[in-house]
Amino acid sequence: MNSLKRPWTNLILAPIWFLIIIVSASIYFGVKGVSETDIPIRISENTPTVILIVQVFLLVTLMFTTRKDSFNILKSGWTTDNTKLPIDIFGGIITGAILATLYFYIFSPLQTYLQINIGDYVPAGETMMVLGKQTIPFFIANVLFAPFVEESLYRNYTLTRFLEKYISTKSIIVTVTMFGLLHWVGGLWYIIMTGLLVGLPFAIIATKRKNIVWVFVAHLTLNLLEFIYITTKT
Repeated sequence: MNSLKRPWTNLILAPIWFLIIIVSASIYFGVKGVSETDIPIRISENTPTVILIVQVFLLVTLMFTTRKDSFNILKSGWTTDNTKLPIDIFGGIITGAILATLYFYIFSPLQTYLQINIGDYVPAGETMMVLGKQTIPFFIANVLFAPFVEESLYRNYTLTRFLEKYISTKSIIVTVTMFGLLHWVGGLWYIIMTGLLVGLPFAIIATKRKNIVWVFVAHLTLNLLEFIYITTKT
């Protein structure tokens, strides 16, 4: 079997899980008697729950495929010596804080500007507004699940396997692109910004450090600050 079949399967399935869950939610609300015009509104209001369900499916799929591929996501990619560990942790915290600051004060306003003046399939400001309405599912999905699940998928398992077959540039470009596409429910500009602002530096760091400790801590820091920022503003 091609050793890249399972990594590619995970990458392709990841954004599709959102579509499957959204379609399933549409059917559910339809059966419950919600009108066709109100179904999209109900789904939008439950975006944090949708994200949480997707994260669970991503984790289950990842655990199944990596086990068949003899790749332990709890051990592989986490090895670092005692001299590097403090650097990875501190560097991750600083990286996450910098990215959060850039997102809050530059990229988020830029996204809104682009949505209003150029257009998007998601209304300007809608994503942030709905995320803050369900704090518990949002916290579980964005802080407890996403950093581990997404780093295990994109910067650990997939990037490691790709680097065994592809040059680093190709491996990084593919994982960055697919990481951006995972966030398609946030809109076109969110896909681009997530890929470039988060996926690209994380892929480069993971490649250079040869582990995911730094990027995991950075992702956790970023998402925690994002959770605090959104829930305090909505």
